[in-house]
Amino acid sequence: MDFTKRLRPGVLRGDITCSVRIWHRPRVKPGNRYDSTGVGPIEIDSIQPIEWSDITPELARETGFSGVVDLLKIARHGSGAQVFLVRFHRVKSPGAAKKKAAPVRRPPSGDKQRKRIEKIVKALPEGAAKPAGRHMSLEVRTKRFGWFLVDHHGDGRVAINCKGSAEMHDILKQLAPAHFHVPKYGNKAWVGLWFDGPKLDWHAVELALKGAYEKTAPKKLLALEIE
Repeated sequence: MDFTKRLRPGVLRGDITCSVRIWHRPRVKPGNRYDSTGVGPIEIDSIQPIEWSDITPELARETGFSGVVDLLKIARHGSGAQVFLVRFHRVKSPGAAKKKAAPVRRPPSGDKQRKRIEKIVKALPEGAAKPAGRHMSLEVRTKRFGWFLVDHHGDGRVAINCKGSAEMHDILKQLAPAHFHVPKYGNKAWVGLWFDGPKLDWHAVELALKGAYEKTAPKKLLALEIE
């Protein structure tokens, strides 16, 4: 699985860990390693089909492109029509690890938070928390309203990023000031909460997730009582 030349430095640094590919069928498998020109071996964490509407400006920037149009110019391979989101990490050579003498870092498991997030999301009408490598895609009827993230880009943290509003920004800043953050590629339309640090008020997590769900779910589902 190769990358266009201008993306390779970002892959080498670990800033780019996902890629949008347009194929007839999956060309890589989770757990397998593939040699990539100018980058070296990479290991596939996950591959999932997504909709064209899922290719947002935020996702384009996460994959190293300036925008959706820029991404689509590179992502197309022949006459493929199926869109795939591939998450991966670069496999560093043993020699490189010795030179850096970097201490072994154990990434967080996020297991406790994962179970609570699943419970909250699945209590929403047709809410789903779908595994995506170490992360979970939070969805309603295949439409994503947020992410549960574990060690995203190797940051060693556990978090949720989900759709929000300026009003939700203010609410979360008051309820969880030490945990609130604006996602790296987000803006006033997205909110984020870290799960490490001081004790987190889970009421803030529920408010954020329910607010994101309500911005995404069809009106028929919103008409149902949400307990």
